[in-house]
Amino acid sequence: MRRFVLSALLIIVLVLPSCIPASPTSKVEVITHPDGPLYVGDQVSFEVLAPDASQPKGSSVEVEFNGQVLGRADFSPYGLGGRDQATLWWIWDTRNLNPGRYTLTFTRLPDNFTWDETISLHPASQVPPPEPEAHWASTTTVCCTIYYITGTAAARDIAALSQEADQESADVASQLDAKLDKRIDLVLMPRVIGQGGFTESEIYVSYLDGNYIGNDAPIIFHHEFVHYYDNLLGGDNRPSIFEEGLAVYLTGGHFKPEPLLARGAALLDLGRYIPLTTLADDFYNQQHEIGYLEAATLVEYLVNTYGWQAFNDFYRTIPQSNGGTVSEAIDSALRQHFGISFADMETAYLDYLRSQPFTDDERTDLKLTVEFFDTVRRYQKVLDPSAYFLTAWLPDGAAMRQRGIVADFLRSPRGWKNRLVEAMLSRAQMELFSGDYKDTERTLKWINWVLDVVAPG
Repeated sequence: MRRFVLSALLIIVLVLPSCIPASPTSKVEVITHPDGPLYVGDQVSFEVLAPDASQPKGSSVEVEFNGQVLGRADFSPYGLGGRDQATLWWIWDTRNLNPGRYTLTFTRLPDNFTWDETISLHPASQVPPPEPEAHWASTTTVCCTIYYITGTAAARDIAALSQEADQESADVASQLDAKLDKRIDLVLMPRVIGQGGFTESEIYVSYLDGNYIGNDAPIIFHHEFVHYYDNLLGGDNRPSIFEEGLAVYLTGGHFKPEPLLARGAALLDLGRYIPLTTLADDFYNQQHEIGYLEAATLVEYLVNTYGWQAFNDFYRTIPQSNGGTVSEAIDSALRQHFGISFADMETAYLDYLRSQPFTDDERTDLKLTVEFFDTVRRYQKVLDPSAYFLTAWLPDGAAMRQRGIVADFLRSPRGWKNRLVEAMLSRAQMELFSGDYKDTERTLKWINWVLDVVAPG
């Protein structure tokens, strides 16, 4: 460990002068995709971020190149965080251009605020491997059509991953007493995005060598399959606190098998408890691991207290908010099904958690798990923003396959800062998951010190 830290420090000292952040060059921030340098042949997307509250209501952005309008998009909330932005998907096709610098004109409507962005295209011959030969491939299993990119870890391990997917899907179907009406589209991404899994119309799972989140495919498959089957079963208003809680509860842990109730009791002892009304009304903006743990233990408490069928009936019939808050809708359903208010239920739930035993190791593991994933998100937010879960760059898989696009998933920031911090995060992840808590704590301190130096603020 000492040799690793000294090497990291030497790198930082040598390159520290280059760490001064650049001043913004335009009033409106423009983010290009795929990440990193752009190459001839790329199909380029743009995220245009609203600068401030002075943004005209109902605004949109139009992009022009060589006198031709490439596309236009309205500003609207994006991602789990609801960031106000205009998202222009794959509007600039560079396949017939030469390497060089090009100017694109952006116009914000209706106020006609216009600015130019100069973008460099590098030669196609410099595209990093495995991308030049990579393409989408698929395999069909009992549960799923699994899509992956050739030349990646998923392609290498596709036989084992296919078996794991079928097993976890069958387990979830049994837990929820549900049946598929069609195969699930499962996309394996050679890129860390968020915490490694998303479920929309398709399921997206990160799987790659050097995954600093970890590659425990059965756990993440199970979690995302719960979301998929849960969507099939439906409900009037399935609040995030119960959607995510159900997924963690039925998986038996979040990122690994965990004694959920013991960890919930340890959470109270750590003084990190989030009131349930706060969590219900603004779930994704709370601390991620704490929110998911509370949600899972809440589901477990309700199931243990009232039985699975009663919980499921309650969950599927929570009314729409209709202008009120999520917590008010939950309160209404609790009163109808169990004759108890949300506040009184929380009191009983807290008493239940306090009665659960936990060990010092379970308390330490929880504390360091929260710190580890907070560090992961700090890294993503400042050095790999496309991976940050609240504003993750997650293109539509079907559209990517139709267009033959692999770059959006194959490329990520690979500068020295990224390589250094990701290597340290991978080390911390292995230490934590193996129960080496002293080294985990030491490594996390060094990572955050490095981030203080290379990405201050």
